[in-house]
Amino acid sequence: DRPVPFRSSHPYSVTMLSLALITAPGLALVARAPAPALSAVRAPNLAMQLATPPEGYDGAVAAGIKKANMDAGKIFGLGLMSGAHIGFGAFLMLTVGGQCPGLAATNPGLQKIVAGAFGLPFGLMMTLVTGAELFTGNTAMVTTAVAEGKADGGQLAKSWLLSYAGNFFGSG
Repeated sequence: DRPVPFRSSHPYSVTMLSLALITAPGLALVARAPAPALSAVRAPNLAMQLATPPEGYDGAVAAGIKKANMDAGKIFGLGLMSGAHIGFGAFLMLTVGGQCPGLAATNPGLQKIVAGAFGLPFGLMMTLVTGAELFTGNTAMVTTAVAEGKADGGQLAKSWLLSYAGNFFGSG
């Protein structure tokens, strides 16, 4: 059961592969044996993957504990990164939305939708993908940890102040 390097001419389609790893030096995509036939593949049971409200809250508390115990420099640095993402999203929104004067004249609602579809979603996606610290997430998560007695007010103030300052300066 040796890994098989994937090439575009490989007989297995990408959807049929069970990807094993992507190596950084050569960025070689490695795959295992083909997955079962499509008729044998079943849709995942979504009910088994969804968290119940208490489980979701417990996850928020755990994330809040992790954020509350984070180093101050790391919170500020990740806040800078998230601020830059949101700022770039706002720039993209203004650039794309501003380049639609004809649409704005004929259908201003659609122009607003086009502008909004490129701004905030891009900034939020980049924040999520990179693991940066957004003030709103810290407000929600660290507050739940404090409410459960797993973090203190000093940690809450540190998280709020540094993530807000990082977001502010990063977006400028």
